[in-house]
Amino acid sequence: MGRTKMKTLLLLALLGLLLAFGAEAAETSAAIAVAADGPGPDAAVSEKAGRAAYFLFFDERGNFLAAEKNAFAGDPGGAGAKTAVFLSGKGIALVIAGDFGAKMSRGLSSNKIQYMSQTGVAYEVVKTVVKQE
Repeated sequence: MGRTKMKTLLLLALLGLLLAFGAEAAETSAAIAVAADGPGPDAAVSEKAGRAAYFLFFDERGNFLAAEKNAFAGDPGGAGAKTAVFLSGKGIALVIAGDFGAKMSRGLSSNKIQYMSQTGVAYEVVKTVVKQE
């Protein structure tokens, strides 16, 4: 087999792997983010969205996927707007928190992310919201 054919076959095999892994990642991507006081699904929903200690990520069926510390929680200004951009980059469709500041609300709206005010235990709130849809 010639070098050109070998390179073509390797490239096609690599492309196939990338597509397979990409499809798998898309199936498990986060759809819902919850501003939370702790890193687990049993954490309380945070009162402040942009300054929450953590964001918990759930899929569209309400399954907990991961937690991530909010890098902007301690910023002296603009935490809400920065957090909205961060969540947009994660492909989030819905954000849940106790309350949303004006900058966070504008940031989410401009990134076409829905948001709702809820309180309680994160996973219980998500399960309730998922059942309503």
